[in-house]
Amino acid sequence: MTYSERDIKQYANLLIRLGVNLQPGQSLDIRTEPVHREFALALASAAYDAGAQFVAIEYSDMRLQSIRARKCSEEQLEHLPAYVEAIAGERKDEKWAAISLVGEEDPGLPAQIDPNKLRILQTAEYRATMAWRSSMMEMKQQWNVAALPTPAWAQKVFPDLPADQALARFWEEIRRIIRLDAEDPLDAWQTHLGNLAKARDTLQSKQVRALHFFDPAPGPDGRPSTDLTIGLTDRPHWAGGTSGLGAGAGQDPAAGAESEASGPPVFLPNIPTEELFTTPHRLRVNGWTRTSRPSFPFRREVKEVSFRFEDGLVVDFAAGEDQETYEQFFAVEGTRHLGEVALVDISSPIFRSGLTYYNTLFDENAACHIAFGKAYPIGLEGGAELSEEALLEAGVNNSELHLDVMIGTATLDVTGHLSDGSDLEIMRQGRYTAAVLA
Repeated sequence: MTYSERDIKQYANLLIRLGVNLQPGQSLDIRTEPVHREFALALASAAYDAGAQFVAIEYSDMRLQSIRARKCSEEQLEHLPAYVEAIAGERKDEKWAAISLVGEEDPGLPAQIDPNKLRILQTAEYRATMAWRSSMMEMKQQWNVAALPTPAWAQKVFPDLPADQALARFWEEIRRIIRLDAEDPLDAWQTHLGNLAKARDTLQSKQVRALHFFDPAPGPDGRPSTDLTIGLTDRPHWAGGTSGLGAGAGQDPAAGAESEASGPPVFLPNIPTEELFTTPHRLRVNGWTRTSRPSFPFRREVKEVSFRFEDGLVVDFAAGEDQETYEQFFAVEGTRHLGEVALVDISSPIFRSGLTYYNTLFDENAACHIAFGKAYPIGLEGGAELSEEALLEAGVNNSELHLDVMIGTATLDVTGHLSDGSDLEIMRQGRYTAAVLA
């Protein structure tokens, strides 16, 4: 690879100290493709330096999944050994932290697998690990998703460069995006997170109750690409920066200590992170929108999709040659409703790069986005402590899947409808207004 030993140590330290904010005596699960073995070991070393009790590395091999999908029946694909659920339950009960490393060795592999079989594989895994996943989505345990480049992924992002140059260029982009190029990366992140928190506090204090997304740029049908109103719950909570992600919002994640009474320490689910997000009401979405970057249902790349909503439900969609992939996705219960809405200013270093990264972690932090399926309970005030039934009654969606879809552009306007009946200009041409940043 093209990164230095210093880069690797700094990156690993950033993910352990800031990403999951690992606490002494806590255990850590690292999920990765085999291609990232050396960095996973660097993470394990940094975790033990931070006082980890135990570190497990779990290899997820898409090539193995591809073989299984080709050679097994649909009934066989439904099966997972009992130990998968048992391990997930133990990690939930013992409050393990988790890091997932993305960066596929072969990004084109999912496109070669039957979409129906991909759906079965993914929903079987999600079902078996749902208890642990739900705990993480409730922000009761620390988790983080981060990325490392691979030769094939770099070639996809920089198709005009030779393979070795593409990889070197991609690593430089990642260093910049995750602020490893700063003299003190942890300090640079604290400054960035503080700025995000200021905008988040404005949205919270103004009591935004609905978001109107309007993009006048015409789609293929001549209409504006997006004219979508997303109603929030009656008690919306905005998260982002260090707000709403663990106890003691606003504290220094590198110095925070866990308290049984207050829950997990502050952590960052994504590095990079540029978003402010909340939870929509599952029945209060109307209008239409079109994706601005590729989406990845079941890890299959779909370049462009349009969606039309009525009273929260996707009633029509068009995905061209990938229609079947989205048909399989929407066949899963709860996926036709939204579970997240997120704002991302186009001043994001990811957007400013001018690149499409063909990866949700990066592309969702370049553009405003929505997510189908399972919602984050923290998007409702007090939601993390409510039962599934109470969450559903409050409008919080539930599903086995969660899929982010980017809709943000440099021509997108976002207006907030407030609880007092007035409006707040939140974004104009993709950027936060002065009223939000004040």
